[in-house]
Amino acid sequence: MSSHPFRVALVLVSSLAFIVRAHGQAPAPSEPAAQQAAPAPASAPVVESQDTAEAKLAVVLRSYTLLQAENDQLKAAQEKLLTEKSSLEAQLAVAKNALPLADQAAALHEQLRQTQDQLAALSLENNELKTRLATGPSSPGTLASTTLQPSVMTVAPAPDPLPAAAPAPRTHIVVEGDTLTKISKQYYGTTSRWSEILAANHDVLRDEKSLAVGSKLRIP
Repeated sequence: MSSHPFRVALVLVSSLAFIVRAHGQAPAPSEPAAQQAAPAPASAPVVESQDTAEAKLAVVLRSYTLLQAENDQLKAAQEKLLTEKSSLEAQLAVAKNALPLADQAAALHEQLRQTQDQLAALSLENNELKTRLATGPSSPGTLASTTLQPSVMTVAPAPDPLPAAAPAPRTHIVVEGDTLTKISKQYYGTTSRWSEILAANHDVLRDEKSLAVGSKLRIP
């Protein structure tokens, strides 16, 4: 776009230069024609035409100078716009890269919140379990032993009355999750008497790891 005024100015300068050369170089008349024609002073019109052409050439040169200055200004403005455009594109790229990071941070924050909620729920369940263990046994095995105690007492023979009544034997039905230490804690209030239970049930147990669900244990 900026080169079009320059081409116009160059064309005008070339045209005016051609006009000046054309007026300065008048063709010489032939000898017979020079003798027949009356001499006429032609120097004044030629000088006037040259002055006019020079004035026009000066106007064209001034116009060219103004156009060149305007073109320089346009180039400077264009370079400034290109610099601003590059800066805006860089800022836009940074903003686009920041958007996924913000989404990832929000997702991680949500996962952290859910994990904290789960930990709080597990802590509450753990406290409830500790409270149940502290208040006393409530396992199905205890209920089974309680219901079976009368039948065991009725089945056991009573030959002769003894001077002191012996404590009635207790039984425990093994349920899922039972261990000897847990059963000792249930009946004796401590986990250290599990070996007594093992000794009293050698016909059923080989060791402390051979508990079978549904088996009946004697509690000494």
